[in-house]
Amino acid sequence: MSHTTERTTPAAAPAAAPAAAPAGRTALLAGVLLSLFLAAADSTVVGSLLPTIAGQLGRQDLYSWLISAFLLTSVLVTPLAGAVADRWGGRRAMLSALAVFAAASVAVASAQDMPTLIAARAAQGIGAGAVASLTYVLIGQAFDASERGRMQGMLSSVWGLAAVAGPALGTAAQATVGWRWIFLLNLPLAAVAAVLLRKVPAAPSTTPRVISPGALLSFAAGLGGLLLLIETPALDVPAPLIIALALLTVLGLAAHITLVRRRPTAALIPSAFATKGDQRVSGLLAVGAAAVLYASVTLLPLALTASGASGATESGLFVITGALGWVVGSAVCGSLLQRLGPRTTAAIGALLLAAGPALLAAGGSDALPLAIAGESLAGLGTGFVATTSLVHTQNTAPVQWLGAYTAAVTLCRNIGAAVGVNLLAAVQLIAADHGYGPDDSYCVAFAALAVIGILTLVGALRLPKRY
Repeated sequence: MSHTTERTTPAAAPAAAPAAAPAGRTALLAGVLLSLFLAAADSTVVGSLLPTIAGQLGRQDLYSWLISAFLLTSVLVTPLAGAVADRWGGRRAMLSALAVFAAASVAVASAQDMPTLIAARAAQGIGAGAVASLTYVLIGQAFDASERGRMQGMLSSVWGLAAVAGPALGTAAQATVGWRWIFLLNLPLAAVAAVLLRKVPAAPSTTPRVISPGALLSFAAGLGGLLLLIETPALDVPAPLIIALALLTVLGLAAHITLVRRRPTAALIPSAFATKGDQRVSGLLAVGAAAVLYASVTLLPLALTASGASGATESGLFVITGALGWVVGSAVCGSLLQRLGPRTTAAIGALLLAAGPALLAAGGSDALPLAIAGESLAGLGTGFVATTSLVHTQNTAPVQWLGAYTAAVTLCRNIGAAVGVNLLAAVQLIAADHGYGPDDSYCVAFAALAVIGILTLVGALRLPKRY
């Protein structure tokens, strides 16, 4: 497909007709829900296992990389998964991703030292990131515009369930059979998901897209450098390495842009996603929603613990509050989106995104009722905005680029989460350095989150009223 064809495809064209009969769609839905749960749970389960793993394998100076390596590779693989789905079909791509995830789970369970375990977790992140991205692609291919909102709400409920079940399963496993078995449990569950997905008819390729090694490597270098730069405050990286990462980011992205201009079909992220108004706004909405939710659930437990208002157990409950708010918001938005239109549902979510952190800032970190209410509103707002941005992207994407557009908005959400957490942590530290007390410095950070919510509202009002 030429670059001109991509630009001239009608924006409002439906992204894809249902890919399977009703019975096939039931198997598809069961398969993708189980696959997504596996990927989501493995992103949360390690937190409860870290002390035990570090005690057994040593090298406690490296244990934070068990989370960082997984998250980094899961983000990097997202655009590639979308490109592969467009080129070879979503079902085939998902089965391959499940195979990678299962093989990496075996490597994690059998690792005998920390460096090997980190490498295995990085490989597992590749499989999990591809599975998560392809879940949304498969739903977009199988369900039409009137059904996608409801389906996205259902997928969001899986993330909420995983946020609760992942740590609980990890704690139960290490108290009984040992932490390694929690990863071996992925094998039979991944096999069940694969059997369900194989019942779905394979969708034919809709695009002559090319998977270019040069475009892939340059994009990975640029995006990987950017993500590591975002994480440098938490990783205590020396200045020379920060400069090297900045150069890697600039050179990698510049090389990718040059290659894509010569061969537009090799683009991992379609140029129209960044240049077309509706698509660009959807991406920015995804960034804003993820920034508010992930920054608030990260900072709020720290603020409550620092003020002495709650301990670690109680603080964890506030994280669950935000996750459950996301689930409820997604479900409600999914049922209202077709009737109210994307502008209204996104605006409702953005108002909630601004109101939640505003309550946290006004109440202080020792006001537990306001903390519960504020985190609930932030979760609800994220559910509305994230669902609207993804469904709107799929409903306005060209058929032959559905996987790439879906992966692009998912990538925006991941980047927003990373940027939000680190940016707001920096705001809190700067406020503390300028004389604000522990409680007030967190209030400043929450106020900054409220500003992000207001900016998200500005973007929401630029979406169309109706499709």
